[in-house]
Amino acid sequence: MNITSSSRISSFPSQQPKKTPPTHQDFLDEQSLVDLLSHGLPSDQEAALVSVRHATRSNNPDLRITMCTPTLLSCLCPMILSGTASLRTNAIAIVVNLSLEPPNRTRIIKSGILNLLIGLLKNGTSGDNSDAKGLAVAAIHSVSVEEKTRTTIGALGAVLPLMEVFSRRDEEKVARQDAGMAIYYLTFSADNRGRVVKANGAVKRIVQVLKRDQDEDIKSVGMRIACNLARCEDGRSALMEADGVAVMVSLIQPKSVHDMMYMATATIYGMSKGKSMRFRCMAKSSNAEEVLIRVSEEGSGPVREMAKRTLQAIRGDGEEEERDEWYEYAGSRGAGGLAMSEPMKRRQDSYNGNTAVSQPDWMQ
Repeated sequence: MNITSSSRISSFPSQQPKKTPPTHQDFLDEQSLVDLLSHGLPSDQEAALVSVRHATRSNNPDLRITMCTPTLLSCLCPMILSGTASLRTNAIAIVVNLSLEPPNRTRIIKSGILNLLIGLLKNGTSGDNSDAKGLAVAAIHSVSVEEKTRTTIGALGAVLPLMEVFSRRDEEKVARQDAGMAIYYLTFSADNRGRVVKANGAVKRIVQVLKRDQDEDIKSVGMRIACNLARCEDGRSALMEADGVAVMVSLIQPKSVHDMMYMATATIYGMSKGKSMRFRCMAKSSNAEEVLIRVSEEGSGPVREMAKRTLQAIRGDGEEEERDEWYEYAGSRGAGGLAMSEPMKRRQDSYNGNTAVSQPDWMQ
């Protein structure tokens, strides 16, 4: 691995540069970077981190994969724990950049960095730590995209701090989207669905976001989480306990965004599994029948079938045929493009040279 020469690194300003990122030819060996981060003055450490941050922002995926070594990751750990805001912010930004490449995500997990980022969220951040907080959430989101990391991230205790960010309307929208999408990915794991259900007030918070939040992008993310939770018995019970049936019905409107209507129908269908008397009573009291009849008549494909089968459950008509493919399709519907939040799209587009896409300020 190559990193910039000490003279070149030292020439970087102590503040985050916005011009002339280093070129590949400017890089030096890994050991020089390790020496700077381990023993250098704070100003030299910052300049070194800024140099690596610029390098990992290049549109060269192979470079990000090459640079993501156990040695570099171990050097970033004390920087993340640093009391100096600029060191902490730049170090976490490097993790975000590295995490865009799938092979790097398991390396980041093994390095122990995710533990530090989750701890940062648990301990709370404010003031000059707000950038670090947003970046920490972005890193967790990015790593959670990888299927084999999800159970581990949940076991590390990520659910509650992520939920705290997602459900608070005074948080930055970008951070809320990243936090919500991280939870969404995590809930593809059955273990994590159980963790969300057991987390104090987590399901109620999700339903409250859907009920009260005015931001359609945030509500869309919340709907995806609810749809995944409705795939398990405990999740269905928790959603019903939080008045989820009535809220989902209220989101199925003639002028609703298609994906919102789709996910709301899928979530109600999930809650209908088992044909419990509790569900039937809640569905009837929230006027679900009338709404679902309209969907079954005007909808098409999976959403129409889910509406029909939910109506059967409400009315107690016969035995439900085991046909889960519509619901499984709905639950995994976002695993491709739909599942990627706008912040993540902007990050990936920016690395692909799409200059029309605006970057968050902290992606420097």
